Amino acid sequence: MKKENDIVDDIFTRVKAILGDEFNGQIVVKLEDIETRIRQDWGGTEPYISKKRDIEKRKSIALEKLKEGKSLKEVAKQAGICETYVYMMRKRIAKL
Repeated sequence: MKKENDIVDDIFTRVKAILGDEFNGQIVVKLEDIETRIRQDWGGTEPYISKKRDIEKRKSIALEKLKEGKSLKEVAKQAGICETYVYMMRKRIAKL
């Protein structure tokens, strides 16, 4: 996706395509209202949208690597999660 593209417009265009032409009137007005509020809340910022969604899988990988005795930094890099979270996981394991 190019930087000059409008992500909010893209998302709402896709939502409207899913709803189809039979949904108009009040639904369109509500969608436009929500779009306006999103633009007011997030306008001018560049929020990060992660491509990774499978957090449970990443937690499982991190747990395995911790049990193998890998360093926090190695575990975080291999599992794709932050070192702080890996540290909290290691702390929980130690309590068991």
